[in-house]
Amino acid sequence: MPKQTFLNLPQEKRTAFTDIALDEFANHEYNTASISKIVERAGIAKGSVYQYFEDKQDLFMYLLDVANREMIGFIQRTAPPNPNADFFELLRWQMSASVQAAQTYPVHARLARRAYSSPLPFREDILAEAKRVRQAHFQAMIAQGQAAGHLTPRLDPAVVSFVVQGIINDLGLFLESKFGERAPDWLELPEVDEVFDQVIAILKCGVASKPD
Repeated sequence: MPKQTFLNLPQEKRTAFTDIALDEFANHEYNTASISKIVERAGIAKGSVYQYFEDKQDLFMYLLDVANREMIGFIQRTAPPNPNADFFELLRWQMSASVQAAQTYPVHARLARRAYSSPLPFREDILAEAKRVRQAHFQAMIAQGQAAGHLTPRLDPAVVSFVVQGIINDLGLFLESKFGERAPDWLELPEVDEVFDQVIAILKCGVASKPD
């Protein structure tokens, strides 16, 4: 995380440096992202980066935290259309809101995808923290759904959370592999919404055929 030297910078200088660094790491793999290019664009000495952060990994983790906070903040500021939405409606809305966040913050979204999918030397730490945050989030949603009578109370929220996450955790990678080559703005394709609807249908009704 940033050293006090970085935190003491004026806000506009912190923001300018962060934006430049986000762009560099979002558009290059971690090993090829260049500190030299960042400082050149920022107009600062290379040694300044190490007065701001311990090392390249420390800078990357800060940028990932910035990216996640911006996108989560966007979702939190976007209220569900139905204030009385049940668990499935809320989950479906979160899928759409996540897409909207990625469209609003494309650089942040690219960096996050690299963090979660690239073979980083510290990737396991990133995934472990992301798993902890997701598990807490979904367990709380599931417990609320059970209390409201939207979900069966017989099931352990931890087990339900495990199943839900197993289905949706790699949904972004699945969508990118399925639609990413069709258009640069593939997130806006109507087929993406259709996938979301199918995921919700599977969670809600299962995959067994229904008797006539």
